[in-house]
Amino acid sequence: MTEKNLPVFRVLDTESSHGRYSQSTKEITFDDLVKFHGHACDGLYRGTYALSVAFKILFPSGVIDRTDLRAISRNSPCLGDAASYLTGARVRFGTQDVMSEPGVWYILQRISTEKAVEVTEDSGFFPAEISYAEASLISAIKEELPGKLDRLKSLQENWVKNTLLKTRPEDHYHARKIEHKWREVPYSNKGIRTDIIFKDVIRCHDAPTV
Repeated sequence: MTEKNLPVFRVLDTESSHGRYSQSTKEITFDDLVKFHGHACDGLYRGTYALSVAFKILFPSGVIDRTDLRAISRNSPCLGDAASYLTGARVRFGTQDVMSEPGVWYILQRISTEKAVEVTEDSGFFPAEISYAEASLISAIKEELPGKLDRLKSLQENWVKNTLLKTRPEDHYHARKIEHKWREVPYSNKGIRTDIIFKDVIRCHDAPTV
């Protein structure tokens, strides 16, 4: 498996429940994403590739500020989890949303500047055979399901190993700057994310003396 092409992410967070920015960054690998999501699937790989390309535009320094991002994707468990983990966006804070547009894509926006990017996967990169195998599960009779599930998993794993991981993210995922007006997330139980509201407060040793 050619894992040298898997992105590694450098992220910045706050240091406590009502904290300032941390004085150090953290490294996130694909293995970390798997622990959060539950399994390594083609969707998680594709989402990881796509997000890595978008981040290069929003954070050219290479450090992703997870206190300053909003994200939209298709309502996929894999794509949504990749976005939530890597951006810090969450439905319950009104910073993560979904749209029904099919495919692998994201809209990411920096809250502080409203700078936004859209990233998409090349049409045809993901095999139609796998998409068909996924869709066929819906109409399958009970007796067919074990074989169909095994075949689908094999197709997905072979594609990841023999195709996706032999490419670089920028080979098949492309991002562009867009104008985007964030719409209010329609979730009535939204709360305030208290761990970021004091992130810019200076530290006592940095305060000017009287």
